[in-house]
Amino acid sequence: MKKLRVLMLGWEDQPILNGGVGKACFHLAEALANQAELTMIVPQADHLALDQHAEIVGLDALDLAEVKQAPVTKTFERFATTHRVPAALFPYEVPGSPNEDVLETEAQESDPSSVSAATVTEVPAAAEAPQRSVTVGQPQINVTQGPKGTLNFEVIQFARYAARLASHKEFDVVYAHDWMTFLAGMEIKTQRKVPLIVHVHSLSFDRQVGEPLGWIYELETKAMNEADLILTVSQRTARMITKRYGISAKKVQVVYNGADKATPSPVTPVQRKQVTFLGRLVAQKGPLQFLKVASQVLKKDPEVNFVVAGHGPQLEEAKQMVRRLGIEQSVTFTGFLPPAQAEALLKNSSVFCLPALSEPFGLAAIEATLAGLPVVITHQTGAAEVLPQASVADCNDTAGLAKLVLQLLQDTELRKEQVEANQKAVKRLTWTGTADQVLESLQTVLQLQD
Repeated sequence: MKKLRVLMLGWEDQPILNGGVGKACFHLAEALANQAELTMIVPQADHLALDQHAEIVGLDALDLAEVKQAPVTKTFERFATTHRVPAALFPYEVPGSPNEDVLETEAQESDPSSVSAATVTEVPAAAEAPQRSVTVGQPQINVTQGPKGTLNFEVIQFARYAARLASHKEFDVVYAHDWMTFLAGMEIKTQRKVPLIVHVHSLSFDRQVGEPLGWIYELETKAMNEADLILTVSQRTARMITKRYGISAKKVQVVYNGADKATPSPVTPVQRKQVTFLGRLVAQKGPLQFLKVASQVLKKDPEVNFVVAGHGPQLEEAKQMVRRLGIEQSVTFTGFLPPAQAEALLKNSSVFCLPALSEPFGLAAIEATLAGLPVVITHQTGAAEVLPQASVADCNDTAGLAKLVLQLLQDTELRKEQVEANQKAVKRLTWTGTADQVLESLQTVLQLQD
């Protein structure tokens, strides 16, 4: 049987830049490549953008186990034909306002005839393009000058270049991940007359905690209306799509994320009472809620330590809250942690707590479960749908969340029962299984097109 030819619009290789979206996209693509003929188009951020998003804070305040370096660098090139376009896409930043001058510039730019039909592995980054000579057989892409760095500009730039590259490819379906690739997906669908499947990892209602920015919401709405099928990471996200965007439930299908560790670690003993938050420091993840929970716990047990691992726009506000609550001696901020250090931190912790206000899935909760930790999460977290024994409370019930944390610190049998039950459930969540569901969905859409 001929393999399905999939054009996937995804994220950069390094989850350090894009959080859970980049990680999920990579593992899903790796599994999908075993069953389909996969071509990837991903953005290539410039060096300045990388520097701005890769801040790492020292770990001298943490008691971490010895960390070994990962042996293999993860790149899409290992399993898929990969094309990079000069766009610095960072999905969780506050976008610049739409610029009419940019849109006018886009319309006047030279036509796609400057792109050759040859296959390439990489397109020069925008900042370097004017100085770099183009190898024979590679596309020549003229970079538009404009307010580079604003997200609306970068999204348009990615869409334009992705469509040009796609015009020289043969594929059966275009598969776009999250809002920043949706414009490209719609353009390719229109040009090539192929089905469009969009995979929603998060919505503007999540990222803006119920107050979505207008143009992103409009882009999401248009893409989901034009898509032939919408895949989501949780039932919670599926319900939000039908309620907030007016999309028919018949068009939406839930495909849970997988887990990238085959053998779970044993239940972590309570060697010292340490509760950990791991994630971007943004409102939807609930880092400030975590500190409120910490304050409640410390009133009952002042010996508990709390670790906030991650970076983001709420870092300074979180540090100020710690001082205001008077819990400086009990809270450690690590900054961003690479994967190996993050795993070591989890294995040195007693409880994982993610008091998210709006979390479509929550891969960190799965990673904590695999590391042998009981997890305290909220009803507003998609991972609650796949972790049957997670301790769950409402995101605004900080007293209830604190009570759950204390129970897990004090009750050894409860810890063991919860972790083992959750690990058993997570074993069924594999990226291969996720890829199987995605592939079946893509083939179904194609059959309906015939």
